[in-house]
Amino acid sequence: MGRTGNSITALIIILSLSIYSCKNSNKTEEQKNDSSSRYDYSGDKLVITDKIMYDVNIVNDIIGDRTKNSPDWFWENLPMPESDEFVKTLLKDAYSGKLKSYYYDMTGNYESFDIIPQSELKSYMDDVMTYEIEIVDTTVKRYKTEIINIPLDYKTVKKLRFLEEWFIAEGKFYKRVIAVAPYFVIEYPGIEPINAVYFWVMLDERNVSQ
Repeated sequence: MGRTGNSITALIIILSLSIYSCKNSNKTEEQKNDSSSRYDYSGDKLVITDKIMYDVNIVNDIIGDRTKNSPDWFWENLPMPESDEFVKTLLKDAYSGKLKSYYYDMTGNYESFDIIPQSELKSYMDDVMTYEIEIVDTTVKRYKTEIINIPLDYKTVKKLRFLEEWFIAEGKFYKRVIAVAPYFVIEYPGIEPINAVYFWVMLDERNVSQ
């Protein structure tokens, strides 16, 4: 073929390899995008439920010891100080808007979520993060009413409420966390503990209609 023919053949091979490499690169990127859109899993899956909601205790008052020195520290319990740092960060990021927060609807079917607008976020958080209790003193002839304001913070978060998708793929069981809500337990001497959930913090917005 001669030197010219060999040069042309080599050029064709180089171009072919370049095109193949580009295609492979694009394919890899597409696979990444597809994987991301399918919650870090690409392929067939059996959806057990597209949404399940349940509460998880993160402070187990029965155990008491919240350090890893206790043999049962992981029984419905997150250890200190990791749990405190986690909840502090969750509340801080929700308050600042770093993580998107949505109104909590007690009777919602969660086919969609109503976002708390950034313009209203601070006032909403300030409002719900202070719980108002009305105490009536019946020991006096004329009943005396006292308003008690209890600030809510990471120490009053005793549970986390999860909203998840469950599915099976390739013989493995998967749980995708869509959102988590801080579950506040308000305690005051002389009254029964009050439970309150005010907002969802969205952790995975993929395929969630809003």
